[in-house]
Amino acid sequence: MKLKFLCIFVLELVLILINCDEIEDRCNFLDSKLQPNTFRLLSKAIVPDEVGRVKGDAGKIGVIGGSIEYTGAPYFSAITSLKVGGDLAYIITTDSAADVIKTYSPDLIVYPYLSPKYASKIRSLLPKMDVIVIGPGLGREPDTIQLISDVIEDCRRLKKPLVIDADGIFAISKNTSLIKDYPCPGVIMTPNLREANRLMESVSKNDSNWYNYWGDCVAVLVKGDKDHFYTNMTSYSWVATGGGSSRRVGGQGDILSGALGTFYHWALNKELCENESRTQLAQSVAAYAAAKITRMSNYKAYLIYGQSMLASDMISQIHTAFETTFSLGSTSSSVSECNITTYT
Repeated sequence: MKLKFLCIFVLELVLILINCDEIEDRCNFLDSKLQPNTFRLLSKAIVPDEVGRVKGDAGKIGVIGGSIEYTGAPYFSAITSLKVGGDLAYIITTDSAADVIKTYSPDLIVYPYLSPKYASKIRSLLPKMDVIVIGPGLGREPDTIQLISDVIEDCRRLKKPLVIDADGIFAISKNTSLIKDYPCPGVIMTPNLREANRLMESVSKNDSNWYNYWGDCVAVLVKGDKDHFYTNMTSYSWVATGGGSSRRVGGQGDILSGALGTFYHWALNKELCENESRTQLAQSVAAYAAAKITRMSNYKAYLIYGQSMLASDMISQIHTAFETTFSLGSTSSSVSECNITTYT
């Protein structure tokens, strides 16, 4: 068995080197050769080496969200960004939610600044964050939506990569120009099916290419029984099925957004390719990794807790899900495997 794993390790390492390091024009190679197995290999390749690393190298992820009603959502997102391997997690939330969130974990850095009167303080914090997740538990108060719109404009000027989820997507549906032609390294939106329909209606495009409305550097991961990833490069678009369980818990989308924040940073830092499509490839691989670990965490937690499984139970299984999913030489059973099909 050990010999089998060693052979798998060596084979996968060789394939990763071929796909990522020995092709003069790696982007063009991947444009024509990107297959389901390549996604699996690249998602492992982006995991950073721990040797010689200093605090912060593996990602400083910001989460902007939370409200008096929703204190769990930003926590689930931020703690997941750490659990998958990020180094630091910041939460910018309301004063009414901050103290509550601090009691959930001492591992999070929490700022009670989600208010128009603290706009300058929020602006001063953005440069220290590698990727910013906007939306978990945000709420839809008009003042909050306007503040988030201003924050997105600040992020645009800073060219900060964004993950936009939940009520952040609501803000986009009300003002689609917020991320129109957002600069690379771009934005990944993570709507569920209902939110995706709202986005589609907001841009008045009912055809299959509605997701291209926002430009080259904005991608969409539509969550559901099947996860659909859309980008303007068809060769990097895919649909994921399998894995997970019959139970979808509240907070699962927040877990995905936090994982995506960390994987997005890793994929961008890995520089998988060097031409103009490098952002789209990084987004695609990061989204695949986030979808896969979310499904695997759900599967493992369901085996233990069954129908009583909660989001916190999924978080408790992230470490084993990560080893199963991303360690070189790892294998997973056909029951738990997340399958991917690329669009043609």
